[in-house]
Amino acid sequence: MALFKSWFIDYEPFDGQVPSTWKYGVLGDFVEIKRGGSPRPIQNFLSDSGLHWLKISDATGISSPFISEIKEYIIEEGLKKTVFLKAGSLVLSNSATPGLPKILDIDTCIHDGWLYFPSSKFSNEYLYLYFKHIRDNLVALGNGSVFTNLKTDILKNYPTNLPTDEVLNEFDKIMKPIFSMILSTTRESKRLTEIRDTLLPRLMSGELDVSDLDL
Repeated sequence: MALFKSWFIDYEPFDGQVPSTWKYGVLGDFVEIKRGGSPRPIQNFLSDSGLHWLKISDATGISSPFISEIKEYIIEEGLKKTVFLKAGSLVLSNSATPGLPKILDIDTCIHDGWLYFPSSKFSNEYLYLYFKHIRDNLVALGNGSVFTNLKTDILKNYPTNLPTDEVLNEFDKIMKPIFSMILSTTRESKRLTEIRDTLLPRLMSGELDVSDLDL
């Protein structure tokens, strides 16, 4: 975040001003923005297995940029009314807890409380950091009777600079290895949690005897 702010907010590598070679516009000029969909009534489509069903609560409790665990599923018949995304896709919450960006590490369907980006001039890493930076502004622009809603048009019309390909590529060379390291750490943490959750009940019940371990 500090590096993103240095390059694209304070423009420190560019003498403190936006280079004349950058394009100025709105986010919708550079990024395709679409909304997920929900089969209704959703209770008729939920299942114990099938296609992952991403909820806002799957994203709010984790600090990692990556979502590697999704608790709910829907049956395949729900595909007609929703959006299926492959791992590696970037999503942004637009309701309940709006403006929260995450990168999927698992295939999933997304409901209409999520926005996604089929094409973009920016990398996922750049967009993730960009959304993190402007989140407070987006929430202030949102509206809703119960929850703040981040409407698609708010994002599409948000003032945005498009740096040159050279600048974006240089930034990605720095960012992608960092995000890759975070992803590896996220996966390892998930694996260790699963091991703990498997072993702890067996230890508590005495099924596993560790009295002979030399610690």
